[in-house]
Amino acid sequence: MSDAGIVVLLATAIAVAGGVLLVRFVRMRRERAQAQALRAASDSDAAKIATLESALAQRAAQLEAVTRELEAFSYSVSHDLRAPLRHISGYVQLLVTSTEGKLDDESRRYLEVVAHSSRNMGELIDDLLSFSRTAHAEMREVPVAPRAVAESALAGLAAVTQDRNIEWRISDMPHVCADPLMLRIVYENLIGNAIKFSAPKDPALIEIGAGAEESGRIVLYVRDNGVGFDMAYADRLFGIFQRLHRAQDFEGTGIGLATVQRIVARHGGRAWAHAAPGEGATFCFTLAKPVDKNRTE
Repeated sequence: MSDAGIVVLLATAIAVAGGVLLVRFVRMRRERAQAQALRAASDSDAAKIATLESALAQRAAQLEAVTRELEAFSYSVSHDLRAPLRHISGYVQLLVTSTEGKLDDESRRYLEVVAHSSRNMGELIDDLLSFSRTAHAEMREVPVAPRAVAESALAGLAAVTQDRNIEWRISDMPHVCADPLMLRIVYENLIGNAIKFSAPKDPALIEIGAGAEESGRIVLYVRDNGVGFDMAYADRLFGIFQRLHRAQDFEGTGIGLATVQRIVARHGGRAWAHAAPGEGATFCFTLAKPVDKNRTE
């Protein structure tokens, strides 16, 4: 091969190699630019996420502070109202006693209304205090036998069941992990509601038992054959001061089920209900299984 041919061959090789290098250089620059863009976007997203997390944490802290203030306010107001309410009730009773036979029917009715209203107010204050305490009370979760707790709660409600024709069906139930005192409050409220809303039935039927598990947790229930309610309003059941029946038909403060939900939520469970008008209601809640079933309270 002549010198000219060698030169052409070398020039061609150099041109090809240069082209390959140029392509690789351009590709490398493009990939580097893409990587930088992705890194910048990633840094920007990370900064946005960090900002959002910080804002959420701040709002959560503010909400917690406001909740504590509201609960402290509720407890303080409820506690401070007890003394003047006792004075009102006491003086109304003294007035009734000292004016016996001296007042006309209308005046006696006025005093009865005041006495009845003061009793209702007392019940409302007691329920508010109980509701407030459930948020702060220290919990002692231990293995508990629900049947024993339910029967203990029922014994405490003997005064409202002694003149009633009620058929009780209380089943054996698996042990659960719960605070015994708080679980009793749950049963007191649910059984008390079942007694109250089954009043028109003779006989009334109230069942206390356990159903199928839900997500590894035990489902407990209290069921009655009472007046029931429309499920269209079920989302209001566990709200504080929420009532689905008229006060003149069924007395109450509208705090019991809110207390039930708060206690169950503190145990990591959930509470719900299903019913139909005139066909009774079933209230359910879930609690965790105990680790040691041999140790019960």
